[in-house]
Amino acid sequence: MASQKTLDRPIRWEAEDSGRERVVAVGLLADPGLPTEIGQQLAEELPNMLADQPRDGMRYSFTVVSETLRRSGDARGERLIDLAAERRRREGWDMAICLTDLPVYNDGRPLVAELSQDKGAALLVVPALTVLHPAEQARDIVAGLILEWAAGHSGDQPLQRLEDRVTNLHRVEPDDEDIDLRLTRSSGQLQMLVGMVWVNRPWRLVLGLRSALAAALATAAFGLVSSPVWQVSAAMSTARLWVATVVSLAAIGGWLILNHALWQHPADNDPRERRRIRLYNAATLLTLAIGLLVSYLALLVGDFLTGWFVVVPQVFSNAIGRPVGFTDYLRLAWLVSSLATIGGALGSGLESTDTVRSATWGTRYRKAGSHRRKRRADSGSQRVGRG
Repeated sequence: MASQKTLDRPIRWEAEDSGRERVVAVGLLADPGLPTEIGQQLAEELPNMLADQPRDGMRYSFTVVSETLRRSGDARGERLIDLAAERRRREGWDMAICLTDLPVYNDGRPLVAELSQDKGAALLVVPALTVLHPAEQARDIVAGLILEWAAGHSGDQPLQRLEDRVTNLHRVEPDDEDIDLRLTRSSGQLQMLVGMVWVNRPWRLVLGLRSALAAALATAAFGLVSSPVWQVSAAMSTARLWVATVVSLAAIGGWLILNHALWQHPADNDPRERRRIRLYNAATLLTLAIGLLVSYLALLVGDFLTGWFVVVPQVFSNAIGRPVGFTDYLRLAWLVSSLATIGGALGSGLESTDTVRSATWGTRYRKAGSHRRKRRADSGSQRVGRG
């Protein structure tokens, strides 16, 4: 029986007995950052994984397009699956899949994926994936979406095995007539929050705040060669050093939030909008907390090694009035790191708001209530073809 080539679903194969190789072109539209990295990995692995499925002689060709995906909101405005469908028609692909880094919900549950057979489009929500092995789970889900689409309305459910293996992954009845398959998670807000923070890569925060880093290093260099700082570090109790740490981290975190308007506010009283903004703000706080803590620990290790090498034990001992040891160098590095972190807070004021938001909100950062980041159509797209 021959599969017809229609406008809605232009599958490029002839009759089953034609003996010709059948090529299915799949476009992966991915937000910059982790979604693009996952998309490129899928483009490398899926052709072999899907070879000859569901029919002998079938081959899949993948194209990765990395660009900021525009969307008005979670449950209103343009849906990403509609964006994928429109892009599929424009590019002439057989199927298009969006990989987004923004949270999407369905009846209060995190949406993982959805598929529209007639549109030849699908959506994968990267923050809803498992944090430990997101690329592996993305590969299994996308492979299942493609096979379910290729099976059409035959009733086959290639994703069923994946649902059986992952306990909190559920197939739900779509409430949209044009959606044929929808997968959600039962883990709720926490899973999505952790996924959003993971997408943000908080440990890279220090690399995005170069002025703050320069100010912190300058402050640390001064503190390590200052005898009054040596004396204070030797006299301070451990409790005071902990307080200094907390105050310094809170200072730079609060300064970044206030000075660069990282705290978002809902545009209206819509419950879905308020929930979305609360989730964004929680992700911002957690991203800042992890990123600043990683930066502080790296600074602490660097200050300790530098102090151990630069500060001569005899000079250090004369300044504090007793023999010095490992603990004294550690306490010095601890105090200097706290002082340097406060200096870094001042230096962060020299960063542009775009730089700070990009480092804090991730590669696809959002400006609530602002339209200054409207992209030009098709500009800046990066295409990677795989076959």
